[in-house]
Amino acid sequence: MASLSACGGSEGYTVPEEICGRKIEPGLLRPLLPEGEKFEAETRSIGDDTMRCLLFVDGRREVTIREYPDGGELDAMKFAAENPGRFANPKKASFGADTVVSDGMVLSVNPCTYQERRGHYILDVSVERFDVSEPDGWRAELERFAEAYLPVGMEETGCEE
Repeated sequence: MASLSACGGSEGYTVPEEICGRKIEPGLLRPLLPEGEKFEAETRSIGDDTMRCLLFVDGRREVTIREYPDGGELDAMKFAAENPGRFANPKKASFGADTVVSDGMVLSVNPCTYQERRGHYILDVSVERFDVSEPDGWRAELERFAEAYLPVGMEETGCEE
C-alpha cells in the first residue's frame, strides 16, 4: 500500500500524480476526497484481468476505481436502472461510448481490443461518501475525474479502440 502525507502542519495530505499505476491529475481527484492527514492507495487484483484501486484517507476507504479490460457487452443505463441501490439519479454522460453518472458513481462501457479479442473496457468509479444534499456538485466532480481517467485506464490496461 502506497501512502503519502504532508510534513506536519494543518495542510493534511497531498494527492500524488500517480495512483495504482495510473497517472492522474491530482486536482481532479482531490475534490472527491475529505480532509485528513494521510492518503493511501492500494491496488487489488480481482481475477485475471480486473484491477481495483482503493483510495483511503486516514484509514477510511473513500474512492474505489474498478477496471475491467475484458468486460462483456453491457448497456450502462439499463444496468444502472436495474441497480438503483448503487445508482441514484442516473443520467447519461457526455464522454465515453456508453457512460452513466449518478450520485456517487460512474459506469463507463467502451469498445476495445484487449489481447487481440474484441470486447469492452469497463470503468466503474464510486465515491464511498458524498453529501446527498449537494449531489450535483459531487456528480460534476466525479464526472470530470472519470472523463480524465478513462483514456489513461484504457491505455494502461492495454485496451485499444
